[in-house]
Amino acid sequence: MRFQELLEKYKAGDVTPEERDYVEKELEKYEALTGYFLEEDFTPLTEEQTPPEEWKKIDRSIKRRNRRIVAAAAVLACVIMGLVFAFQPVISKWIWYDPTERSMQEFAYDIDCHLAVLTELTMPEVQIESVLPTEQGWGKYDLQIQQRDWSTGGYTWLSGTVTRGSIELNRNAYRYSSMNVFSRGTMPFVDVEGEHSVIRTPQEAKAALADLPEYVRMEAYVSLGKDWTMEELEAFQREYDPEGYDIGWVGVRTSPEERQMLPLMGFDAGGSGYVFDQVDEAYPFYELSMHEEVPLAEAWENHFLALLQYSVDHGDFYARLNQSGSHGAICQMVQEYVGENGVMTYGFLYYGTPSELAKILEHPDVEGIYVSDARLNVPGL
Repeated sequence: MRFQELLEKYKAGDVTPEERDYVEKELEKYEALTGYFLEEDFTPLTEEQTPPEEWKKIDRSIKRRNRRIVAAAAVLACVIMGLVFAFQPVISKWIWYDPTERSMQEFAYDIDCHLAVLTELTMPEVQIESVLPTEQGWGKYDLQIQQRDWSTGGYTWLSGTVTRGSIELNRNAYRYSSMNVFSRGTMPFVDVEGEHSVIRTPQEAKAALADLPEYVRMEAYVSLGKDWTMEELEAFQREYDPEGYDIGWVGVRTSPEERQMLPLMGFDAGGSGYVFDQVDEAYPFYELSMHEEVPLAEAWENHFLALLQYSVDHGDFYARLNQSGSHGAICQMVQEYVGENGVMTYGFLYYGTPSELAKILEHPDVEGIYVSDARLNVPGL
């Protein structure tokens, strides 16, 4: 009978006197060995000190135990590594920023909305069309950004990366306006009539435009001699741009003139259509084209405020973005300023032919223009 079976019988009290005596002697022996091994100054017995048969039993027992420990550790490590690799996408997205989130729009990534807002607020001449993220594993993504030029209508693809929460875009993705394109857009004020000014007075501009053919369509920054309310801008559009296609980006006064904040901020007066309708539900007037029943001046003002609020609410995204880390905080300051002073403009982008630009230069509040781009627009071609 095996000792294990005899021990079970002993526990149950179902043994003969001889079997009980044998078991108790064995238990005394193992108790003595256990106490001996637990002593602090334990030094293993040499082969000469330990009976050969007992030494071999102990050695075999230790080896079996070690093999079981190593095998169990190996199996556990394999299981853990397998689980890690199997759930790597889930783990990665739980730990780090995930640019493939679609919580705001069913058919667009959240990063599309985030960059669209940043671009509209601070980049007058371009629009973000789409962002395509490709996961590379462990918090790493490659980005392809499609950017549209308002003047030419052409598209450009730009690269970017996301590395464990940090977003790096190609520097060409940031197309902020120059400081001196509006006469009263930055401080110190640009000398409109100065030798080095890029802004041309109405008289100079009309003389240059007179020699140009009508199939040239230009992108021009129009400077105002005084700030306009949105109602004044709407009245201007009714007279000079009744179809609503020629006025583009509108610069908004975001701080007192003597300390104009950079980058310049504004909004696209034309709207971009039914693109982010679900975002408009969370931020009413995000999409201008969804509020045609509202007076245009009111829609413009609320649209700009919606872009600001969106930026404030998603400040954690902009904090991850190179060159735009403080965007959310700046928008919060702008919120406070326009809340007290209203949404006012010092100038805007205008797209038109030489005769159309010459016409707006007749307006008494227009004090100059800066032509930033021009292209041929031959009818029928």
